[in-house]
Amino acid sequence: MPTSLKEALKAHFGFESFRTKLQEDIVRAVIRGDRDVFVCMPTGAGKSLCYQLPAVLAEGITLVISPLIALIQDQVDHLKELNIAACTINSKLAAGERRLILADLQSSNPKLKLLYVTPEMVASPSFQPCLTDLCSRGLLSYLAVDEAHCVSQWGHDFRPDYLKLGELRVRLPGVPCLALTATASKNVQEDIVNSLRLHLPLSFVTPVFRSNLHYDVIFSELLTQPYVHLHAFIKKALALSSGSNGQGCGIVYCRTREGCETVAFQLTKLGILAKPYHAGLKAQDRTEVQNEWMQGKVLVIVATISFGMGVDKASVRFVAHWNISKSLASYYQESGRAGRDGLPSCCRIYYSPKDKSQINFLICQEVRRKQEKRGCAKDTDKAAIKDFEAMVSFCEQERQLAAGPAFCRGFTVVL
Repeated sequence: MPTSLKEALKAHFGFESFRTKLQEDIVRAVIRGDRDVFVCMPTGAGKSLCYQLPAVLAEGITLVISPLIALIQDQVDHLKELNIAACTINSKLAAGERRLILADLQSSNPKLKLLYVTPEMVASPSFQPCLTDLCSRGLLSYLAVDEAHCVSQWGHDFRPDYLKLGELRVRLPGVPCLALTATASKNVQEDIVNSLRLHLPLSFVTPVFRSNLHYDVIFSELLTQPYVHLHAFIKKALALSSGSNGQGCGIVYCRTREGCETVAFQLTKLGILAKPYHAGLKAQDRTEVQNEWMQGKVLVIVATISFGMGVDKASVRFVAHWNISKSLASYYQESGRAGRDGLPSCCRIYYSPKDKSQINFLICQEVRRKQEKRGCAKDTDKAAIKDFEAMVSFCEQERQLAAGPAFCRGFTVVL
């Protein structure tokens, strides 16, 4: 049995030391358990370890709330590779697997250390008996809420079922709670603390600046051959991998399924193997594409924004947005999937006024739909519009009086 925190880190996760002093401080704060903890750290800073290591060392089970089944499965698979007892209960789970998990949870001494569920599963009637039993027997060590910005109506990725987690928190008065996110403005941070009813939380908030990421904006209406331009950018970005461990790769984000298919086809035609990833594909096909990309068989994945949350691949040398994001917060989170290994990486937006008009129309349409449904307006309705306006300003302030297909201005930013 490891006698110190660093010995435990080495024994269970294979790391000689913590990534940063801050990561170690967070882990120690969680283990003390006298206060709830709020963490806002950049993508790739090692947030997951902040609850996974305490979970391994605790006597009971850590309940982890995460928004996507694909994200959960990636985390569970990684932990199982480390011989850490982790599993998930979700709507796609086979009946036999579900019975085995529930049998372990109902036993007098469960082997499970981390149980991952979506907020929808936590709220479902089918999960309530299991949750009630774990609570009544005092088997829950920690409650970890990942992607906690989803709880905020001011956030860029609001999920209504996350609001119900405040009720769950009330049911677990003696269980320390840890809320984690990669991006949250001041009002989103306050919303998270209030909505989750965190008890005198210790807050660990770090700047989002990452010096290895190079950001630029390309005005696509100036390009005569946009796909050739994207191809050249990818070739240059992948060349940054020379001297690094492993083959570099990248992500191109598109707003629509049709856009994913078109960009993937054009890049492949130009000599870079790229495959689309979107909700229109069968689940098996999406899994196959993701696995091929993770294994380096496909260098470029062209995806809608649902792809990448929680995907742990360090050698992403570029993230290109073929369409503008809806907010700076979502853009930061998506582009932050580049350069997790700390090596130089590129983040680019291909911006056009036509794209801006289309997305602005869709955002306003969604705001009107929500207002009609509830019968009144809310201050939070303005947030989506203001967030998009900030994103547009970020792109347009970089415009210069220049022409030619290679026009761009490179810059590193603090978002």
